[in-house]
Amino acid sequence: MWNQQRKSRLLHFAIGVFSLSLSYCATQSQPFASAIQVDLASVNWIHGAESCESLVDDSDYQEWQKIQYLPQSFIFRQNKCSHYEGPFVYLFLGKEKGLLVDSGATISGGLKLVELIRDITDLPILLAHTHGHSDHRLGDDAFRNQQGMSVIGVGSSAVQNYFGFSNWPHEPTAIDLGGREIEMLPIPGHSDDDLAFYDAQSRMVVTGDTLYPGRLYVSDWLEYRKSIIRLADWLSQKSVLFLMGTHIEMSATPNLDYPIGTTYQPNEHRLPLSLADVYILREKMEALESPERVPLGSFIVWPN
Repeated sequence: MWNQQRKSRLLHFAIGVFSLSLSYCATQSQPFASAIQVDLASVNWIHGAESCESLVDDSDYQEWQKIQYLPQSFIFRQNKCSHYEGPFVYLFLGKEKGLLVDSGATISGGLKLVELIRDITDLPILLAHTHGHSDHRLGDDAFRNQQGMSVIGVGSSAVQNYFGFSNWPHEPTAIDLGGREIEMLPIPGHSDDDLAFYDAQSRMVVTGDTLYPGRLYVSDWLEYRKSIIRLADWLSQKSVLFLMGTHIEMSATPNLDYPIGTTYQPNEHRLPLSLADVYILREKMEALESPERVPLGSFIVWPN
Protein backbone atom coordinates (compact mmCIF):
# COMPACT_ATOMS: atom_id res chain seq x y z
CA MET A 1 0.00 0.00 0.00
CA TRP A 2 2.77 2.41 0.95
CA ASN A 3 4.57 1.66 -2.31
CA GLN A 4 1.40 2.32 -4.25
CA GLN A 5 0.87 5.63 -2.43
CA ARG A 6 4.49 6.57 -2.99
CA LYS A 7 4.27 5.71 -6.67
CA SER A 8 1.08 7.74 -6.95
CA ARG A 9 2.70 10.77 -5.30
CA LEU A 10 5.76 10.46 -7.51
CA LEU A 11 3.54 10.23 -10.55
CA HIS A 12 1.60 13.34 -9.56
CA PHE A 13 4.86 15.13 -8.81
CA ALA A 14 6.25 14.17 -12.22
CA ILE A 15 3.06 15.33 -13.93
CA GLY A 16 3.29 18.62 -12.04
CA VAL A 17 6.90 19.15 -13.05
CA PHE A 18 6.06 18.28 -16.65
CA SER A 19 3.16 20.74 -16.63
CA LEU A 20 5.37 23.47 -15.21
CA SER A 21 7.97 22.68 -17.85
CA LEU A 22 5.37 23.00 -20.58
CA SER A 23 4.18 26.27 -19.10
CA TYR A 24 7.75 27.57 -18.93
CA CYS A 25 8.49 26.47 -22.51
CA ALA A 26 5.32 28.13 -23.73
CA THR A 27 6.34 31.32 -21.96
CA GLN A 28 9.81 31.14 -23.46
CA SER A 29 8.41 30.54 -26.95
CA GLN A 30 6.38 33.74 -26.57
CA PRO A 31 9.13 36.15 -25.53
CA PHE A 32 6.96 39.20 -26.04
CA ALA A 33 4.54 38.79 -23.16
CA SER A 34 1.44 40.94 -22.88
CA ALA A 35 2.76 43.04 -20.01
CA ILE A 36 1.37 46.29 -21.42
CA GLN A 37 -2.17 46.51 -22.68
CA VAL A 38 -4.63 49.34 -23.12
CA ASP A 39 -8.30 49.44 -23.97
CA LEU A 40 -8.04 50.43 -27.63
CA ALA A 41 -11.78 51.04 -27.83
CA SER A 42 -11.54 53.89 -25.32
CA VAL A 43 -8.34 55.63 -26.47
CA ASN A 44 -8.85 59.36 -26.98
CA TRP A 45 -6.89 59.95 -30.18
CA ILE A 46 -5.53 63.32 -31.25
CA HIS A 47 -8.16 64.64 -33.61
CA GLY A 48 -7.04 68.10 -34.70
CA ALA A 49 -8.24 71.41 -33.35
CA GLU A 50 -10.76 74.14 -34.05
CA SER A 51 -7.84 76.40 -35.00
CA CYS A 52 -5.08 74.32 -36.53
CA GLU A 53 -2.93 77.30 -37.54
CA SER A 54 -2.37 78.40 -33.97
CA LEU A 55 -1.83 74.83 -32.80
CA VAL A 56 0.77 73.92 -35.44
CA ASP A 57 2.80 77.02 -34.56
CA ASP A 58 3.11 75.97 -30.92
CA SER A 59 6.54 74.72 -29.89
CA ASP A 60 4.99 71.66 -28.22
CA TYR A 61 2.84 70.70 -31.23
CA GLN A 62 2.23 66.94 -31.28
CA GLU A 63 2.73 65.56 -34.79
CA TRP A 64 2.15 61.94 -33.77
CA GLN A 65 0.34 60.24 -30.92
CA LYS A 66 1.92 56.97 -29.82
CA ILE A 67 0.05 54.15 -28.10
CA GLN A 68 1.93 51.10 -26.87
CA TYR A 69 -0.63 48.32 -26.95
CA LEU A 70 1.81 45.51 -26.12
CA PRO A 71 5.54 45.70 -25.35
CA GLN A 72 6.32 45.15 -29.04
CA SER A 73 3.15 46.56 -30.64
CA PHE A 74 2.68 50.28 -31.28
CA ILE A 75 0.02 52.42 -32.92
CA PHE A 76 0.63 55.98 -34.12
CA ARG A 77 -1.88 58.55 -35.26
CA GLN A 78 -0.87 61.62 -37.24
CA ASN A 79 -2.43 64.86 -36.09
CA LYS A 80 -5.31 66.01 -38.30
CA CYS A 81 -3.86 69.50 -38.14
CA SER A 82 -0.87 68.14 -40.08
CA HIS A 83 -3.14 66.49 -42.65
CA TYR A 84 -6.91 66.13 -42.58
CA GLU A 85 -6.62 62.38 -43.30
CA GLY A 86 -5.11 61.82 -39.82
CA PRO A 87 -3.80 58.35 -40.79
CA PHE A 88 -2.87 55.59 -38.39
CA VAL A 89 0.45 53.72 -38.61
CA TYR A 90 1.37 50.39 -37.00
CA LEU A 91 4.69 49.01 -35.73
CA PHE A 92 5.25 45.32 -34.91
CA LEU A 93 8.59 44.26 -33.46
CA GLY A 94 10.15 40.81 -33.49
CA LYS A 95 13.49 39.65 -32.11
CA GLU A 96 15.33 40.35 -35.37
CA LYS A 97 13.48 43.20 -37.09
CA GLY A 98 10.38 45.32 -37.09
CA LEU A 99 7.55 45.80 -39.56
CA LEU A 100 6.14 49.30 -39.98
CA VAL A 101 2.81 49.50 -41.79
CA ASP A 102 2.51 52.87 -43.61
CA SER A 103 4.46 56.09 -43.07
CA GLY A 104 1.90 58.86 -42.91
CA ALA A 105 0.52 61.66 -45.05
CA THR A 106 3.35 64.22 -45.04
CA ILE A 107 7.08 64.34 -45.77
CA SER A 108 7.89 66.17 -42.54
CA GLY A 109 5.76 63.73 -40.59
CA GLY A 110 7.94 60.91 -41.89
CA LEU A 111 11.02 62.52 -40.37
CA LYS A 112 9.35 62.77 -36.99
CA LEU A 113 8.08 59.20 -37.25
CA VAL A 114 11.64 57.99 -37.83
CA GLU A 115 12.71 59.72 -34.61
CA LEU A 116 9.86 58.14 -32.65
CA ILE A 117 10.68 54.67 -33.94
CA ARG A 118 14.39 55.02 -33.22
CA ASP A 119 13.49 56.06 -29.67
CA ILE A 120 11.69 52.70 -29.39
CA THR A 121 14.14 50.34 -31.10
CA ASP A 122 17.38 50.12 -33.07
CA LEU A 123 16.25 46.97 -34.90
CA PRO A 124 16.18 46.96 -38.70
CA ILE A 125 12.82 48.25 -39.90
CA LEU A 126 10.91 47.09 -42.95
CA LEU A 127 8.34 49.61 -44.17
CA ALA A 128 5.34 48.08 -45.96
CA HIS A 129 2.00 49.65 -46.86
CA THR A 130 -1.66 48.87 -46.53
CA HIS A 131 -1.85 50.26 -50.09
CA GLY A 132 -0.10 52.81 -52.26
CA HIS A 133 -2.20 55.97 -51.85
CA SER A 134 -0.15 59.04 -50.98
CA ASP A 135 -1.61 59.64 -47.51
CA HIS A 136 -0.05 56.33 -46.44
CA ARG A 137 3.41 56.69 -47.98
CA LEU A 138 4.48 60.35 -48.15
CA GLY A 139 6.78 59.74 -45.18
CA ASP A 140 8.66 57.01 -47.10
CA ASP A 141 11.60 59.19 -48.16
CA ALA A 142 12.59 59.80 -44.55
CA PHE A 143 13.02 56.05 -44.10
CA ARG A 144 14.94 55.53 -47.33
CA ASN A 145 17.69 57.78 -46.04
CA GLN A 146 18.11 55.94 -42.74
CA GLN A 147 20.53 53.12 -42.01
CA GLY A 148 18.78 49.87 -41.15
CA MET A 149 15.49 50.89 -42.75
CA SER A 150 14.08 49.44 -45.98
CA VAL A 151 11.06 50.59 -47.95
CA ILE A 152 8.90 48.26 -50.04
CA GLY A 153 7.51 49.76 -53.22
CA VAL A 154 3.81 50.21 -53.90
CA GLY A 155 1.62 48.76 -56.63
CA SER A 156 0.54 45.13 -56.89
CA SER A 157 3.62 44.02 -58.88
CA ALA A 158 6.10 45.48 -56.39
CA VAL A 159 4.24 43.99 -53.43
CA GLN A 160 3.91 40.56 -55.05
CA ASN A 161 7.57 40.45 -56.03
CA TYR A 162 8.90 41.49 -52.64
CA PHE A 163 6.81 39.18 -50.47
CA GLY A 164 6.69 36.31 -52.96
CA PHE A 165 2.93 35.87 -53.22
CA SER A 166 2.39 32.71 -55.25
CA ASN A 167 -1.31 33.11 -56.03
CA TRP A 168 -2.26 36.78 -55.83
CA PRO A 169 -4.82 37.79 -54.66
CA HIS A 170 -6.26 34.45 -53.56
CA GLU A 171 -3.72 33.19 -51.04
CA PRO A 172 -1.88 34.84 -48.12
CA THR A 173 1.80 34.83 -47.33
CA ALA A 174 3.81 35.72 -44.21
CA ILE A 175 6.95 37.44 -43.01
CA ASP A 176 8.99 36.31 -39.99
CA LEU A 177 10.28 39.14 -37.78
CA GLY A 178 12.13 36.72 -35.51
CA GLY A 179 9.80 34.83 -33.19
CA ARG A 180 6.87 36.77 -34.56
CA GLU A 181 5.10 36.09 -37.84
CA ILE A 182 2.89 38.60 -39.61
CA GLU A 183 0.50 37.16 -42.18
CA MET A 184 -0.64 39.18 -45.19
CA LEU A 185 -3.73 38.72 -47.34
CA PRO A 186 -4.30 40.60 -50.62
CA ILE A 187 -7.62 42.47 -50.53
CA PRO A 188 -7.66 44.68 -53.66
CA GLY A 189 -10.67 46.79 -54.54
CA HIS A 190 -9.97 50.11 -52.85
CA SER A 191 -6.71 50.09 -54.83
CA ASP A 192 -4.84 47.36 -56.71
CA ASP A 193 -2.35 46.60 -53.93
CA ASP A 194 -4.42 46.51 -50.71
CA LEU A 195 -3.12 44.20 -47.98
CA ALA A 196 -4.50 43.03 -44.64
CA PHE A 197 -1.89 42.30 -41.95
CA TYR A 198 -2.66 39.76 -39.23
CA ASP A 199 -0.61 39.52 -36.03
CA ALA A 200 -1.39 36.51 -33.83
CA GLN A 201 0.45 38.01 -30.85
CA SER A 202 -1.77 41.08 -30.53
CA ARG A 203 -4.74 39.31 -32.21
CA MET A 204 -4.99 42.39 -34.38
CA VAL A 205 -5.61 42.68 -38.11
CA VAL A 206 -4.77 45.90 -39.95
CA THR A 207 -7.29 46.39 -42.73
CA GLY A 208 -6.11 49.72 -44.14
CA ASP A 209 -8.71 51.66 -46.13
CA THR A 210 -10.59 48.48 -47.03
CA LEU A 211 -12.47 48.43 -43.72
CA TYR A 212 -12.36 51.18 -41.09
CA PRO A 213 -14.80 53.56 -39.36
CA GLY A 214 -15.30 55.82 -42.36
CA ARG A 215 -16.15 56.00 -46.05
CA LEU A 216 -15.07 52.77 -47.70
CA TYR A 217 -14.10 54.06 -51.12
CA VAL A 218 -14.41 51.28 -53.70
CA SER A 219 -12.65 51.73 -57.04
CA ASP A 220 -13.17 48.19 -58.36
CA TRP A 221 -16.54 46.87 -57.21
CA LEU A 222 -16.10 43.27 -58.35
CA GLU A 223 -12.63 42.93 -56.81
CA TYR A 224 -13.76 44.57 -53.58
CA ARG A 225 -16.68 42.14 -53.23
CA LYS A 226 -14.33 39.20 -53.72
CA SER A 227 -11.83 40.65 -51.25
CA ILE A 228 -14.37 41.15 -48.48
CA ILE A 229 -15.56 37.56 -48.87
CA ARG A 230 -11.95 36.35 -48.85
CA LEU A 231 -11.12 38.49 -45.81
CA ALA A 232 -14.12 37.18 -43.86
CA ASP A 233 -13.25 33.57 -44.68
CA TRP A 234 -9.60 34.09 -43.75
CA LEU A 235 -10.32 35.76 -40.42
CA SER A 236 -12.96 33.22 -39.45
CA GLN A 237 -10.07 30.78 -38.96
CA LYS A 238 -8.12 33.11 -36.68
CA SER A 239 -8.32 34.57 -33.20
CA VAL A 240 -9.09 38.25 -33.70
CA LEU A 241 -9.71 40.93 -31.09
CA PHE A 242 -9.50 44.07 -33.21
CA LEU A 243 -9.84 45.14 -36.81
CA MET A 244 -7.66 48.23 -37.12
CA GLY A 245 -8.16 50.61 -40.01
CA THR A 246 -6.06 53.59 -41.03
CA HIS A 247 -8.52 56.48 -40.61
CA ILE A 248 -11.49 57.59 -38.55
CA GLU A 249 -14.09 59.48 -40.59
CA MET A 250 -17.22 58.51 -38.68
CA SER A 251 -18.61 60.26 -35.64
CA ALA A 252 -19.85 58.35 -32.61
CA THR A 253 -23.36 58.72 -34.05
CA PRO A 254 -24.20 55.75 -36.31
CA ASN A 255 -24.05 56.51 -40.06
CA LEU A 256 -22.90 60.10 -39.45
CA ASP A 257 -19.55 60.86 -41.10
CA TYR A 258 -17.47 64.01 -40.90
CA PRO A 259 -17.25 66.08 -44.09
CA ILE A 260 -14.22 65.42 -46.30
CA GLY A 261 -11.36 67.68 -45.24
CA THR A 262 -12.45 67.96 -41.60
CA THR A 263 -9.53 68.82 -39.29
CA TYR A 264 -11.40 68.72 -35.99
CA GLN A 265 -13.27 65.61 -34.85
CA PRO A 266 -14.03 65.84 -31.12
CA ASN A 267 -16.70 63.12 -31.14
CA GLU A 268 -15.03 60.41 -33.20
CA HIS A 269 -16.06 56.81 -33.62
CA ARG A 270 -13.76 54.38 -31.83
CA LEU A 271 -10.90 53.10 -33.99
CA PRO A 272 -11.21 49.30 -33.54
CA LEU A 273 -13.85 47.37 -35.39
CA SER A 274 -14.67 43.70 -34.83
CA LEU A 275 -15.16 40.46 -36.71
CA ALA A 276 -18.88 41.16 -36.60
CA ASP A 277 -18.27 44.20 -38.80
CA VAL A 278 -16.52 42.04 -41.41
CA TYR A 279 -19.48 39.70 -41.51
CA ILE A 280 -21.95 42.59 -41.75
CA LEU A 281 -19.98 44.00 -44.67
CA ARG A 282 -19.69 40.60 -46.32
CA GLU A 283 -23.41 39.97 -46.13
CA LYS A 284 -24.16 43.36 -47.68
CA MET A 285 -21.55 43.03 -50.43
CA GLU A 286 -22.82 39.56 -51.38
CA ALA A 287 -26.30 41.05 -51.77
CA LEU A 288 -25.16 43.98 -53.93
CA GLU A 289 -24.21 43.05 -57.48
CA SER A 290 -23.85 46.63 -58.69
CA PRO A 291 -22.21 49.63 -56.99
CA GLU A 292 -24.36 51.34 -54.39
CA ARG A 293 -23.67 53.72 -51.53
CA VAL A 294 -24.76 52.00 -48.32
CA PRO A 295 -24.52 53.21 -44.70
CA LEU A 296 -23.83 50.37 -42.26
CA GLY A 297 -23.59 52.13 -38.90
CA SER A 298 -19.85 52.21 -38.27
CA PHE A 299 -18.89 52.73 -41.94
CA ILE A 300 -20.34 53.62 -45.31
CA VAL A 301 -19.73 51.66 -48.51
CA TRP A 302 -18.85 54.40 -51.00
CA PRO A 303 -18.26 53.48 -54.66
CA ASN A 304 -15.97 55.89 -56.52
